[in-house]
Amino acid sequence: MLDQLLNVLTPRPTVGDRFIGENMHPDAFRVYGGQVLAQCVSAAVATVEVGRILHSQHAYFLRPGDPAKPIEFEVERARDGLSFSSRRVVASQKDKPILVSSLSFQVASRGDDFQPDIPAVPDPESLPNERQLSLEAGNLDESFMITTGEDLDIRVVEPVDWVNPVPREPKLQAWMKTTAPVPDDRGVQQSLLAYMSDTLLIDVCLIAHGRHFSGTDFQVASLDHALWFHEDFRADEWLLHTVEAERIGGGRGLARGSFYTAGGRLVATTMQQGVMRFR
Repeated sequence: MLDQLLNVLTPRPTVGDRFIGENMHPDAFRVYGGQVLAQCVSAAVATVEVGRILHSQHAYFLRPGDPAKPIEFEVERARDGLSFSSRRVVASQKDKPILVSSLSFQVASRGDDFQPDIPAVPDPESLPNERQLSLEAGNLDESFMITTGEDLDIRVVEPVDWVNPVPREPKLQAWMKTTAPVPDDRGVQQSLLAYMSDTLLIDVCLIAHGRHFSGTDFQVASLDHALWFHEDFRADEWLLHTVEAERIGGGRGLARGSFYTAGGRLVATTMQQGVMRFR
């Protein structure tokens, strides 16, 4: 499964700065947004000279993706300056964009350093993973295994019962990593973190009022996503993703997440806004 994920997250080049990618879960009800974010990262990285490091990605989700059809990626080389490069990636199906993403790269630089401390949480080895919990509960969805698949090991500090959710503090913490080693390549590591970064952000807004994304009377969908990379990390080593709701209102929810290494380094920050409204 991890080999399949790595292949999916690396779209193959076609002509010029165009790429085509497959889907991780072709039988799902929709394409997982984190997959498209990660594929955009891989496509953009392939067009930037070695030595320029991706430090931010901003994306808008425009249409639901069809998991039964491949996705086309077109990269625009917006700018290559002395220190920074910018890329714009459009992901399309049937000649219609499903996601647009802007990415910025920088040559390695030095400056001041500050970060908040990593929260105090239990070690990942002391926690069950989401796949184990799903198997025990008998509710594993084989068609859409993002947090419960065999490619990622995700361990939520205070697991949520999504079958019978109850209102609780809108804060989630989860350890994440791949289930096996992955190539020692910065672009691969960053695309995997982009894939992971789409987890929990809408969920943390839903739990504030005890809701679930599959509720028939409530519409839930991602609108936009922002991701900042601060320093190098490994996606095959434990990363703590701490997520909190920033604001829920106006039919939308906004959440912020932080990725820490087990050693306490803050390596990435993410934010996402989603539709959360009554139908």
